[in-house]
Amino acid sequence: MAAFSLVSGGSAKVRSMQQYLNSRFSNNIGILPCDGIYQRDTNTALIYALQRAEGMTADVANGVYGQKTIDNSPVLSEGSTDADAVRVLQYGLLVNGFADIPTDGKFTSVVGDAVAAFSTMMNLEPTTGRVAGNRVIKGLLTSNGDTTRDSIACDTSKQLTSADVALLRKYGFSIVGRYLTGSVGNAFTPKNLTTTEIKAITDGGMSVFPIYQDGGAEVEYFTETQGVLDAMTAASTARVLGFPNNTIIYFACDVDIQEGNIDATITAYMRGVNSGLLKSGYRAGIYGTRNVCAHILKAGFAVRCFVSDMSTGYSGNLGYAMPTNWSFDQFVEYSIGSIPVDQVATDVKISDPGAKVFTPGTLPEASKKVVANDLLNGLINNLITFELGKEYPLPVQTPHVEAFWSVNSSAGKGAVHISKGGFDKIALHSAVEDQIGKLNNPVAFDEALDKYGIVKLGAKVDEGSFNVAIKTNGYNLEVSLTLNIIKAKKLSNVDVNMSIAWRVVFTPLFWYDHPEIAPARQKSYAFGAVLDLSSYMGTSYAGVESAAILAVAVVIMALIAI
Repeated sequence: MAAFSLVSGGSAKVRSMQQYLNSRFSNNIGILPCDGIYQRDTNTALIYALQRAEGMTADVANGVYGQKTIDNSPVLSEGSTDADAVRVLQYGLLVNGFADIPTDGKFTSVVGDAVAAFSTMMNLEPTTGRVAGNRVIKGLLTSNGDTTRDSIACDTSKQLTSADVALLRKYGFSIVGRYLTGSVGNAFTPKNLTTTEIKAITDGGMSVFPIYQDGGAEVEYFTETQGVLDAMTAASTARVLGFPNNTIIYFACDVDIQEGNIDATITAYMRGVNSGLLKSGYRAGIYGTRNVCAHILKAGFAVRCFVSDMSTGYSGNLGYAMPTNWSFDQFVEYSIGSIPVDQVATDVKISDPGAKVFTPGTLPEASKKVVANDLLNGLINNLITFELGKEYPLPVQTPHVEAFWSVNSSAGKGAVHISKGGFDKIALHSAVEDQIGKLNNPVAFDEALDKYGIVKLGAKVDEGSFNVAIKTNGYNLEVSLTLNIIKAKKLSNVDVNMSIAWRVVFTPLFWYDHPEIAPARQKSYAFGAVLDLSSYMGTSYAGVESAAILAVAVVIMALIAI
């Protein structure tokens, strides 16, 4: 229900503006809320007031800032006598952070000072101008402002060639924002920055600023844990590509998060980002609406921001002043040849000039945690405290069986080769026969592996190997499986050189509880159990059921001769 009295968080001056607009135009556009909150209806009414001041009739004016509104824009300066247009200008300044501006329809030196300050803040040429034409007025009433203005920066999802760079330079761009990872569109076209592309960009006279977005189009995405993971992924990729220390990585929030939900979502996410970037050498920036950026800057979780002003319909851009510490302002999209371009303004000081000198580095330890988290969905509870080389218990409830797992920072060479998500089954047959005994039916054995999901073992591995070892340790039977990973689906552009190991220990009491498993078949049973446990990789360990594991182990056991 619309409010007609000042509400908590509302502004008395904004309420006065709403009352003025009602007094002038309620017969044409209806009665506005008068709660002191600058909202979509208020913005529409203010544009309507501008259109009427431009001379549009009530049946033509519609509150939409279109081409006719642009063409008829007044040009206001000190001494202008068009009180209605000046009042719209003053109200525009009011809702853009100039709280002390008079709203009396008189263009005084105070108004001129505010126009000049706004022009400087938004880097609108002339940046110290005291005249308000369409460039200033549209910049006050819409978040994207004058979309015909020039700028030196852009961003794109296209992997750029030397010819693309030359074309961008021809259009006046010298800074380009590029995505560190990911793909775009239903065809999953890669959008990630590459070393070849960096050379083309820098050789062509441009610099690069990095953007991280591998999700973030839904509110539910933004959790503190996700922030940690994304930061580690971004920092690892940036280091391998060679971005220098102190580079700002802009983490994207491409969704209109409402005021009341920001702290529980994007603020928590950016807290995680800051934790994940610790000791990485990189700094956090935020991409989002004006309101989101302002919240994150105030919380101290970003040093600079990249404002999504192109999203004019987002509530987070309506009635919010441009945040301080902005580096980039995205205001219009179009194509230059085959290049999809978002045109981006820089702040007047060009606080973030992008990177021009790159020194590719080695993959940091954090990257191995990122890959492990991608493979071991549900096992790693805290990426910050998780330790490589430490063995952790696996949550299996089978009595008298203990299971463990670990992630190690180096890769060995296993007997069974993995390539592009599939493993060498002939080599697996040989490994099984070396360790346990001859296969009764190799075809049925392979079908069992496929049926029970064991092929998931290599589904997220592009290149690597694994091996299985079985031994007697005192009275216990111990079976282990080690997955050596050279290239993974995650961070696929680099060699990760790491390993994941599973170890399962069967005590004598387990065999006592299962007399149906003859002593001669215990090794084949244990082999089936460890294969099935490892196959949960890439799904979730949260629901591991002991009975299911036992059933699969029995199936595998039956296919191995004694």
